[in-house]
Amino acid sequence: MSTPLNVRALSGTQTLDMVRGQGYFPVIADLGGGHLMVVHRGGSGHMGLGGRLDVCHSEDWGATWSEPATIADSERDDRNPALGVAPDGTVILAYHWQGNYDEEGQWKPELGLQDTRTVRSSDGGRTWHDDALINYLPINGASPFGKIRTFNSEMYMPIYGGGSSDPDSTAIQVAPAGTPTYIIRSSDNGISWGDPLHVADGLNEADLLVLSNGDFLFAARSEDREEMAIHTCKSSDGGSSWRYLGPVTQGSEHPPDLTLLGNGWILMTFGHRHAPFGVQGMISRDGGETWDERRLIFDDKLPGGDTGYPSTVLQSDGSLVTAYYTAGTWEKRWDTYNPLDAACRVVHYSAQDVIDLF
Repeated sequence: MSTPLNVRALSGTQTLDMVRGQGYFPVIADLGGGHLMVVHRGGSGHMGLGGRLDVCHSEDWGATWSEPATIADSERDDRNPALGVAPDGTVILAYHWQGNYDEEGQWKPELGLQDTRTVRSSDGGRTWHDDALINYLPINGASPFGKIRTFNSEMYMPIYGGGSSDPDSTAIQVAPAGTPTYIIRSSDNGISWGDPLHVADGLNEADLLVLSNGDFLFAARSEDREEMAIHTCKSSDGGSSWRYLGPVTQGSEHPPDLTLLGNGWILMTFGHRHAPFGVQGMISRDGGETWDERRLIFDDKLPGGDTGYPSTVLQSDGSLVTAYYTAGTWEKRWDTYNPLDAACRVVHYSAQDVIDLF
């Protein structure tokens, strides 16, 4: 194993806690000109009916951040954000509206009370409107995840669950194949969604990256509880068919976030959810076909496995910003319903410095 690259030790790297007491499952978006926003979970721990979705903004390329403002806070658990910017500049947030809790607030998935919602912002994420159930009912109840991408004026959202898989599908099968994972599309700036691409069964919590040649690279977490590694596949026909590339990380290293660097390399960041707990990254120089052995280390001193879920953006000034969460203490490493010592951490660093050291 080659010597890891400690991102925190790079000259000019800055690390700060964007928010404390919350910050689960952050998703970052770049609105241009140094304006970043991160949507994350507050109001509860990893699970719980108090869960809500908040947003923090940075107007200075990620150096400082606003106090959190609430986007969604209903009688259900508002969770699992997916975030992107439409071709017309509208910010689109999709999320999972989870009601599977009993009167004591304990998780009861058999209740079957889950839906999928979207909400929009026309002013850069400062105010929000049109919060409603997703229009495409065949996939209502599935969970959006991560970044909503735009390619050729069409938006692409990863989403998983939402019923049994089609036995006649040609989707990738990753053992034990179960939960279907799709990409749903919008051609009207996120107002309506549908036209699903069935990518895989047995994978969830995915990211989609459009490469410079138009190929799609898809990375997702295995649902196998004994593994939960990142697997990848690729499409050269706009998602109509997929070529399975296989697992990329070791077990309990997930979920993926993909960023295309200026030289064409790909940075994949992910949670390192086994000791030493933290956040790591990997580099591909060939469009995701292979990955360098050398790891990037963003954090390796977190107290437990309820951590990670990084989301990374490359800004026009050449800087990278990676947001991730941490929760738990050394004495109590996991607290399902309480945000025990939770925080959303942000690392600001130079893409060129990373490239130069690989």
